[in-house]
Amino acid sequence: MNTDYEKGTATFVMAHWSQNHEESREHLKQAVDGILSQTNDNWQIVIVDDLSPSLEAREYLKKIKELKPEKIHLIFKATNDGPGISRNIGIEWAYKNNSPIILFNDADDVSHPKRLDTVRRIFMGDPEAGVVYSTFKVIDENMKPVPDKALTPSILEILEGHRENPVQGKDAWIQIGTVKGYTNLTSSTAVKTQIAYKYPFPEVIVSEDQHAWLRYSAGGGKFVYAADIPSLYRIPQGISTASRARREDFYSEKAVVDTDGFLEAIRIYDKAIGLCPEDRDSLLIKFYLKLAETLGREDQNSLARAQVVKAAGISRIKTEEQIALRGLQSHLWAKI
Repeated sequence: MNTDYEKGTATFVMAHWSQNHEESREHLKQAVDGILSQTNDNWQIVIVDDLSPSLEAREYLKKIKELKPEKIHLIFKATNDGPGISRNIGIEWAYKNNSPIILFNDADDVSHPKRLDTVRRIFMGDPEAGVVYSTFKVIDENMKPVPDKALTPSILEILEGHRENPVQGKDAWIQIGTVKGYTNLTSSTAVKTQIAYKYPFPEVIVSEDQHAWLRYSAGGGKFVYAADIPSLYRIPQGISTASRARREDFYSEKAVVDTDGFLEAIRIYDKAIGLCPEDRDSLLIKFYLKLAETLGREDQNSLARAQVVKAAGISRIKTEEQIALRGLQSHLWAKI
């Protein structure tokens, strides 16, 4: 595997799916323009189409390729499997093409112009660094900034985590799982290809990125936070709010996937370094309570309560201690 982080060609991996070409075409163009505008031009893009229902959108990808035919590569899947599997195909393509750096970029988000320059500099200067991530600015469907007051609690939680003591270091998975919660947006995350290839995204369509990040870290990938290259994260504002049932289904699936990801991280870490049963139990209690806190902020009180019950099942006393330390006593879902 090529490990020349100075001169090796970096790969932007972009999963693509569109059912409405009129809505998605401009967003895709803006995403690609963000890559075309990189101050370091030693890059390539692999766009993996996840069997988009829109024929026009699939055809438009061919026009996008014409912008830089030698740099933009297209893969058209025959099945629809979700963004994680699509990214895995892009990762495998980058690995086989001897590309040492992967930068994820979703098809409606925009990278900072100096993103690749910054990632290269960090990987060149710190041999232990495995993941570089940044913060992000939220934009709407028209590229206009979205104020904090319009953001959901879970998005605010991520941004709050960047503003004070952002997650960094070799044990980032512990900080993410037990203190901060979801930390690095997919379109703000870059990783050494060998790590991404070893720990692929799971075959799920909710929180698949969190699952991967936890395993990246537990497998030894040091996280580095780069504050000066914020991505633009698109959250359309001109659409109706998802139904209550759909929100509950999303967060229910998130709880399952995040838990599986953290358990996998524990398994990877324990196999490599070793973890005594007491430390494992302590980590799980803290994880369940952090997950409960995240779910509670989104008014998913039954799901939050279920996480507290899991923690108490490990140790009621230690769970009560952690609830007090975290100042969660006032929440109904935190009552044991």
